[in-house]
Amino acid sequence: MNKAEFLKELAADLHRMKDVEKNKFTNYYEEMIADYTENGISEEDAVQKIGDPKKIAEELLNEYDSVQIKLPSTGSKILNVTLIIIGFPLWGSILLAAVLMILSAYMLLWCIPFITGVGCIGFFTSSLIGIIGSPFIMAKGISAGIMQLGAGVALTGISILLGIVTIILSKKFVIITKNFSNRMISLFRRKVVVQR
Repeated sequence: MNKAEFLKELAADLHRMKDVEKNKFTNYYEEMIADYTENGISEEDAVQKIGDPKKIAEELLNEYDSVQIKLPSTGSKILNVTLIIIGFPLWGSILLAAVLMILSAYMLLWCIPFITGVGCIGFFTSSLIGIIGSPFIMAKGISAGIMQLGAGVALTGISILLGIVTIILSKKFVIITKNFSNRMISLFRRKVVVQR
């Protein structure tokens, strides 16, 4: 494939782009091929080094589609700022409600390991009291003391189980929280194209 065929196929595959941007990419690859040929490489070898135009167009279109967020503009920065300030009661309250909903979702999610963690501490404290207090109860009645000692040991087992569940849930919820946070942040990292 020579340079003309490569550029023609690339332009045809970039059909979803606006002509200005399509020309920008075809000019870029035309210059790249020219640079290769100036260094003594044939057109065919230069085109082969660059790669398949279909794959290049596919990558460019994926990036192009992911960053196209068009915002209307009045053409005046002062008017845009004024409209943003005037509209703050509306968009500010919507933004605040969205942030509070996200925070409440985080809080609800993290309530589960918090409850199991508190249960672990509560059962462990009760088991310590039961085990330490059992000799004093045995002095009054042996059967009641043995029962309290058994309850203390059982509560120790429950607290260990709750501790393990808390650790497992916390690890999973950290991953869930990171993934969700990254998705939310990626929404605000997209490039914005202002339409005039």
